[in-house]
Amino acid sequence: MIPIQGELTTISDLRLSTTNAVLHVRVSRMWEFREGGNEKGNIKHLDLVLIDLKGDAIYAEIPPDVIPLLKPQLREKLIIFIGKFIVEKAKPGYKVVHNPYMLRLNRRTTIATSNANDLDFPKYTFSLTPIEILPQFVKNKERFLDVLGKITAVSNPAVVRNTAGDLMMRRIIKLQNLSGNTMDLSLSGMRALEFDGDAVLQIGQKNHIIAIFVGTLMKQYKDGTQFLSGTSACHWYINENDIPAIKAFQRSLPVDATPVEKIDLPNEDQTHVAFEERNLLQLNDIDPFTQKDERYQCTVTIIGIPEKQHWCYRACRVCSSKMISASDGFQCTKDGGCPSKQFEWKYKIPFIVADGTYTLEFMMFERRATELIGKSAETLRKYNDPDIIPNEISQWIGHKFTFVVRILYKKSMRTEHPSFEVLLIKDRHGKQAVLPLVNTQSSAQETGTSSALLPTKDLPELMTISSKTPTDQELAMLTQSFGEFDDMDIDKSPRDWDDTPSAAKRRPYDDIEDDDNKQVFKKGKKSHMQPSTK
Repeated sequence: MIPIQGELTTISDLRLSTTNAVLHVRVSRMWEFREGGNEKGNIKHLDLVLIDLKGDAIYAEIPPDVIPLLKPQLREKLIIFIGKFIVEKAKPGYKVVHNPYMLRLNRRTTIATSNANDLDFPKYTFSLTPIEILPQFVKNKERFLDVLGKITAVSNPAVVRNTAGDLMMRRIIKLQNLSGNTMDLSLSGMRALEFDGDAVLQIGQKNHIIAIFVGTLMKQYKDGTQFLSGTSACHWYINENDIPAIKAFQRSLPVDATPVEKIDLPNEDQTHVAFEERNLLQLNDIDPFTQKDERYQCTVTIIGIPEKQHWCYRACRVCSSKMISASDGFQCTKDGGCPSKQFEWKYKIPFIVADGTYTLEFMMFERRATELIGKSAETLRKYNDPDIIPNEISQWIGHKFTFVVRILYKKSMRTEHPSFEVLLIKDRHGKQAVLPLVNTQSSAQETGTSSALLPTKDLPELMTISSKTPTDQELAMLTQSFGEFDDMDIDKSPRDWDDTPSAAKRRPYDDIEDDDNKQVFKKGKKSHMQPSTK
């Protein structure tokens, strides 16, 4: 007899029409997704991966107002009964498991702890993508990637400053497959601290360290350097002896292990980046054809917002391109096509700024605008029309800032005067009693197959390494950083956030890693995946 009301069913039997069902599942993974993609943002939803007795998995989401009610009843590895949930179509992007449906929990959702035998329930779910074909998935946001490999090197966690001036918490891990192919993995934020690098280095001096990382994405720098990104959705299983894929990998390795190397990742004070100071008159002369990648520092005062311009736009949930009306709802304008029909509101604020030498247009997009205003565009849009500037935005007129900016080169190619994107709010100088003199300016998935596994009883036990709890000192380091992600030196062609509706625009934070580890990297058709549920 089940302890909560409803009809016991399995994940594979769920349909959009399913109601009054109860699932008997294990919480395999749990993580928070926050506004702006950083750990200081408000929680947008709590995410879960659930597995049932048959080994089928499904993604579940808890909205922010329900998190205080349900999160205390949940933890990773816990086996539960869960009822009164809503079955929806799976999101079109960033899929963590192969399932056409997802669950949305609510205030009426009921949860009861199960006393089922822990050994009867699968613990893990993943679909392995071979390291050698990972480059195919650069810029692909359809799904997260799960990867198996031997750890050959690991860095210390460090607060580093990228070329935009942002502080980021980072740890670098080098993975290698059985053929010798390697890939760098960059862990961000809390994930960088929770990874027990000391244990990996200590045990890895005489033993193999075999790991599966789930929930990663492939990224690429402008110079072509490719790497895996691990943020809040990323989890790992290291030397787990009850995962057949890990034991099969171990069987193919030599008996003697090559010691894991240590990568020295310098802290912020060793990676300070200075920017060329320019006034607005000088910025007006920036050539969008030849200086599109340069970044400049300038101190300006916001003096207004152009009339008849919207402060937000409908952004595709998958690629952040502009969504436009269509006969069946909305469609994405991304070049090459994007199947998404879902959107969310994102900032695109055209501030007019002055410094006494000239006036220009400075654009603020979701990440920087959220940092300035303290609310996401999605939140502000609930109470304000896109063509009416909210007080939360207009209140910044008259305030003086030091910004780091970059030219919006595609838009600027078509206009007399350039427009710039605010990459970093470096300093705030408060509201000014007198505005600067204004100079004239015309304004500014697939279905995989399981591989047969050889018996592993004769293999020695691997030394399992779990996540660790960050120390107070490490947490203090984390609070120095402004966020998990930044895109400043990522190859994102066409240019992010260009004004052209058809441009393949992308979020300035969507699981995009920054270039803070670029020097460390330098120094130191469809995939045939192997789905596995254990």
